[in-house]
Order: sequence, then C-alpha cells, then structure tokens
Amino acid sequence: MKINTVLFDLDGVLIDTSRIWTELHQKTAEELGLRVPPYKEISDLWGESWDYIIETLWPDADLEKFKKTLREIKRREKILLPPIKGVENVLKKLERMGYKLGMVSGCPRMYVIKDTKEAGIDPKLFEVIVSAEDTKNHKPHPEPVLHACKLLKVKPENAIYVGDSIFDYKSAKNANVEFVAVLTGDVREKEFRENGVKNIIDSVAELPKFLKLNLN
Repeated sequence: MKINTVLFDLDGVLIDTSRIWTELHQKTAEELGLRVPPYKEISDLWGESWDYIIETLWPDADLEKFKKTLREIKRREKILLPPIKGVENVLKKLERMGYKLGMVSGCPRMYVIKDTKEAGIDPKLFEVIVSAEDTKNHKPHPEPVLHACKLLKVKPENAIYVGDSIFDYKSAKNANVEFVAVLTGDVREKEFRENGVKNIIDSVAELPKFLKLNLN
C-alpha cells in the first residue's frame, strides 16, 4: 500500500476546539432558552455535520439563529481557536515529503476557512477542502472522503484520513481509506480500540514519523 495523500478533519485534529465548541454550544442553548445538554451528549456528536448536531440536540431551534448566536457569543467573549501544537510545521513537512493534502470537514466552508485562518493555518496548504456544502451525504457516510479523493485524482487505497471521532473513522472505513486517529479530541484510545481502530497517535505532530514507519 503506497500512501500519497493525507486528508484531515479540522476540529480536534488541526485546531484544538473540542472543549471550546462544546462549551459554546451550551452557552448558546442557555442564551436562547433551550435545553442545555451535558458535555458528553454534545461531544459524542462531533464528526457529524454542524447542521445535524444542532438539529439533533435542539430539533425545535431556528438553525440559522442558533449558528448566528453562537458566533456572536464567540466574538463577544473574544474566544480564539488555537491550533494543535506543531500543526503548521507538520503540514509543511508532509508537503515537502510529497504528500497531497486535503481537508474534509462537516462545517460550512465559510467557517472552515475563517477558523483555519484564525488558528494561524494557511488554507492554501490544502489542495482541496471538502465542507458541508460539497456533498449530499455527510460523515459517517463515505461520500465526503471519496469526494476529496476524486478531486485530488487519487485512489482511496492510496489515501489516509486523520480524524478524532468515531464518525471520522466510519467515514474512512466506508470509503476504503486508511484511518489514523488522534487523541486531541474527546474520544479516548480505549473507545477507538473498542471500535476497531488500529492506527492511533497522540496528535498530528506524530504523523510524519508514523507514516514513515507504518504506512509506507
């Protein structure tokens, strides 16, 4: 198996957002007078599309009003989204090693670009970015990952997908793409193992070495 392409999820993989986003959703629900779910109920849904998460947790909420309110709270409280340590260097190193780079996220494109830039990551490092608007189906369906492979003109068996959730894993598995889990989200190693995940690293900082030793 020759890996020539690395696809990344965004939140929890390239940007350290799990706790921040979960707490922002709780604050938004409280401000809008909606039920405030416990932390795990929200974090268990990371990996799904943003629309799906909101519609699942708050089926009677106005979707666009919820999104707008969350962003207003983030701006009002001056909450910044930090990058995972070392991520920019990792992306540039993988690029020098000859890998094609892509991003597959369940968030709307405008937020993917905005959040990536806010974290100090250059979106131009990715040859393709697949966001919520680009496919009919979303993770755990394979379509987003397969769409990225198609745009990059690579075979699924020559790509890996790096994610932090079980939904990321299922999407990759359903697409016949090798999966590498990182532990910078809310899913612990034990849960990944219980779901059949073999490739697990602490963070993307370990990815170049892992690829060299294990997947090529």
